[in-house]
Amino acid sequence: MKKSLFAATLFSCGILNAATPIDGLYSSVFGGYEYIPSNLNIVRSGLFFNSASYNGGWHAGLRFGYQSNPMRYELEYTYLRAKLDRFNINFSRQLGVDGYFSASLLMANVYYDFPDMLPQISPFLGVGIGYAIMEARYRSVGPFVPISYRPDNNEFAYQGTAGLTYNFAENYSANIAYRYVATNRADNFGRSFDAHLGSVGVIYRFDEARYK
Repeated sequence: MKKSLFAATLFSCGILNAATPIDGLYSSVFGGYEYIPSNLNIVRSGLFFNSASYNGGWHAGLRFGYQSNPMRYELEYTYLRAKLDRFNINFSRQLGVDGYFSASLLMANVYYDFPDMLPQISPFLGVGIGYAIMEARYRSVGPFVPISYRPDNNEFAYQGTAGLTYNFAENYSANIAYRYVATNRADNFGRSFDAHLGSVGVIYRFDEARYK
């Protein structure tokens, strides 16, 4: 019993004392799942393209930033891609559908890290603005004739983020986050792009001499 109590005490002390996050420069890699609502509503060559639906997609990216508790300032690159499931032309569902939607997002973000709600677990909120470079392919074999449409657009983008960071070491941490990202109306798609992203990431803090 005494041994178990002693081990539990050591474990608790380790959790409480082993992971004070470091102020200074950091980098991060992340990736996860995304949901993209329909972003197609346009007439081209007398054909009305709409009701695009995508399978659940994936995204991955890199971040580089500076932490000065409780604020973080960051540059972020994200690549996302989703496979096309279906779309309509002139209100007719297309057959033999093939295609995708992809985007590269270049963002500048600001975060606020809240005090730990549990040992080493800190909630955060963030906002960002930047630029989205988008492209897609919508292709079908019928029901009447084969059709292909390949739009692309570059637009202003913005996002909001909420998540949790687990600081398991002074210069390492992991996080989970939800992010909503959207753009202005994209002329070649006829609608704005928006997406819901869920991600996990790993963070490395470079400056081991400066602490909160």
